[in-house]
Amino acid sequence: MTALSHDAWVAVSRAALRHNVQAVRTLLAQGTDRPPQMIAVVKANAFGHGAGETARIMQEAGVGFFAVTTPVEAWELRAAGITGRILVFLPPLPDQADALVEAEVDISVGDEEGLRQTAHAARRQGKTARVHLKVDTGMGRLGILPADALPLARRIAAEPVVEFAGLYTHFARALEKDPTPTRRQFAQFQQVARQIEEAGIHPGLRHCANSAAMVRFPEMRLDAVRPGTALYGQYPSAAVPRTLDLQDTWRLQARVVAVRDVPAGTAVGYGGEYVTRRPTRLAVLPIGYADGFTVAPASVTSGWRGVRTLLRDLTGRGPGVSVTLHDRRAPVLGRVAMQVCTADVTDIPGVAVGDIATVPARRITASARLPRIYED
Repeated sequence: MTALSHDAWVAVSRAALRHNVQAVRTLLAQGTDRPPQMIAVVKANAFGHGAGETARIMQEAGVGFFAVTTPVEAWELRAAGITGRILVFLPPLPDQADALVEAEVDISVGDEEGLRQTAHAARRQGKTARVHLKVDTGMGRLGILPADALPLARRIAAEPVVEFAGLYTHFARALEKDPTPTRRQFAQFQQVARQIEEAGIHPGLRHCANSAAMVRFPEMRLDAVRPGTALYGQYPSAAVPRTLDLQDTWRLQARVVAVRDVPAGTAVGYGGEYVTRRPTRLAVLPIGYADGFTVAPASVTSGWRGVRTLLRDLTGRGPGVSVTLHDRRAPVLGRVAMQVCTADVTDIPGVAVGDIATVPARRITASARLPRIYED
């Protein structure tokens, strides 16, 4: 069967990924002869970039430690040939512990039961399991409460088939302008770390800084940092200083499949909600809400404003929805359908079938059906 060319795809820049890894590495080296270790976060399919290949690119750039959310994500990285260390943020389910120990990944522990399951799996396989004790300092999801951390740390240190590989927490509000909540969490975490160390226990790598905290609060970098967003060329929020030289790594693109001229008064799209006001040239693109189009990145919003923005995006009815063709903005007319949208190219000369449009979309919602094409 003859191979088909792609009509829509995600273009990922290898060069930009390598550049951003080096930019973070340069930041971490400032003012110290012992920079913290980088734990590259490749969760959620590497933020929509394709986890296996993205991790390979970073591994070739010298990254030796990765982090993901789920045990399945860790297993997929191993299957993709990633040999470096992998930290899994979620605790394993009872039937997942054996596979994680076998894959030699770093396992998060936040309670006695998680430690017990991990130790049993290690004994069954005759291996030593690496664990990181997660402390809940304010996120309210997972981890041991600070007051209960020391007894669990003692249990970890006393377990012969377990290596105490790390101690960590996660910041709930590092993206916000007010640093007070993050500083409060950090102080709690530092207190827990001191208590454990004063008990004669070495907790391995201490880490708490995501991309935002890594840039904003150098004192929070500790033994390791966990950048995610920054590695993909984006700043997490407006509160984060633009001190890193980052390059964009990701573009959603689609080829024009049809160009049509229609008269004024033509209804476009489902529901006939848009009617042309003039003779209009339309470019039809094979991209829609099933692919993540109209769920575009935006500034952090809250309350009803945020809800309205999300609903507007999800329905494809918001003002300003557009694509880029020939380096010019082409407004999308009518509703964005499941896999098709229509753009107004009346004022963009020379648009033809096969031309490539760049489409805004939130990276992690871009459909897995879209191939990831890696470019240098």
